[in-house]
Amino acid sequence: MAGLLAWAADVVGRGGQSDEESDNPDSITLIFTTPEQEQYARDLDSKAASLTRSIQDLRLRIPPSDISQRLPDLHAQSLASNAALALQLNAHSTTREQAQQRED
Repeated sequence: MAGLLAWAADVVGRGGQSDEESDNPDSITLIFTTPEQEQYARDLDSKAASLTRSIQDLRLRIPPSDISQRLPDLHAQSLASNAALALQLNAHSTTREQAQQRED
């Protein structure tokens, strides 16, 4: 009995169709009355496909979460490194100026 009910639910759920497209739960059967409506639907499908590709491309550009979590640390380390190099350069310049003054 359960098998018969499952078969009936399957047939009713697919509207009696047995083609592959009806197996897709997202598919919708559309009825067009004019060629303009068919063309409009094709245009919308192509735009939707283009948007889907664009979204996928943008998602590929987003860095992984572990990288984005490390970015503040990398920025802080870069600033500290630049500050250390500036201090070394200033110290070296000052030492050289002092050495030149002693020689004069």
